[in-house]
Amino acid sequence: MSENSQENGHISRRGLIVGGGAAAALGGAAMLLAACSPEKPAAAAAASVGTGSAQAGKKVVFIVHDKNSFFAPVQAGFEDFGKAMGWKTQFNGPSPQDVQQTVDMQKNALNSKPDGVIFTCIDPTAFDANIQQAIDSKIPVVLSNVATGADKKFRIGFVGQSFIVAGIDAGMLAAKYAKQHTGQTSGVIIVGNFAPGNSALDDRATGIKQGVDRFNQQNGTSYTTELLVTSTDETKAVGAIDARYRKSPVVGWAMTAFDHQFVATWAKQNNLVGKFAVGGFDETAPVLQGIKDGGIDFTLGQNPYAQGWLAAAMIAEQIGAGYPGSSVDTGAEIVDKSNIAEIMVREAKYA
Repeated sequence: MSENSQENGHISRRGLIVGGGAAAALGGAAMLLAACSPEKPAAAAAASVGTGSAQAGKKVVFIVHDKNSFFAPVQAGFEDFGKAMGWKTQFNGPSPQDVQQTVDMQKNALNSKPDGVIFTCIDPTAFDANIQQAIDSKIPVVLSNVATGADKKFRIGFVGQSFIVAGIDAGMLAAKYAKQHTGQTSGVIIVGNFAPGNSALDDRATGIKQGVDRFNQQNGTSYTTELLVTSTDETKAVGAIDARYRKSPVVGWAMTAFDHQFVATWAKQNNLVGKFAVGGFDETAPVLQGIKDGGIDFTLGQNPYAQGWLAAAMIAEQIGAGYPGSSVDTGAEIVDKSNIAEIMVREAKYA
């Protein structure tokens, strides 16, 4: 976390949002202007809204690794940009997460000879052949949400969160709330991960541990972290959470995705709300409701709409102007009781 993200050792919401979201918005505006015509990008961008787009009729396909509720705003951003350009868009992915099905869907998309593709990449090698096929076939390709290093390996664009940095923020917040709720200066903070092997979640887990360690150094505490494998299935997740809590005391839960909603459900069922810190990632409806109800202390958003819109802008840029994609960090937006009302209004359209 940069110095601008901290104020007197505490996390600054402004630092986090400006560091990612504003940069993404500015980058997106520049890319949109350049997208359609290398000669008159501003005029072309204005003309692109409607039937006059130079890219009208182009087919662009977006394949994700797990088409769950998180990706609703990603899909909306992608389709909104595609509509403005006059594209024919397709958005698909397996549910639940399945690497081989994702590989097969990517290959089918490439074989349909699209004008551009956007992929998520959660494995360090499984998607290499498809990415290389796109490059060899001169099909513009951009990665979104998670890249697992493939953006650097293939030197292609990526739009998504800096996961270790965001994990550090989550770890510091979890430790802060652990101290606030329990009054203790030591104890275990559980790091939940429902998909070990997913590089994004693994990196967040690494960052959470670093964030807890950093909080300890700055505040004289001695919290430790422990990994817990959860699930996207509520019954299985609650079972794992309950079993761990009964094993020994816990001062906090810092989940690597939206599984803190399951901690909130379990805590409410067992009259344990407020007994420990609860936080994680993403802005799904149950997570936001948990913050409103007081069962969740915080969540970190990653601007999923931008992960659709800006990834599409990079494709348009390559189709129209021939410029390669670049890396855009979509940030780590802190959501807590101070701003939950406005965030719920914003996110309701994607529920």
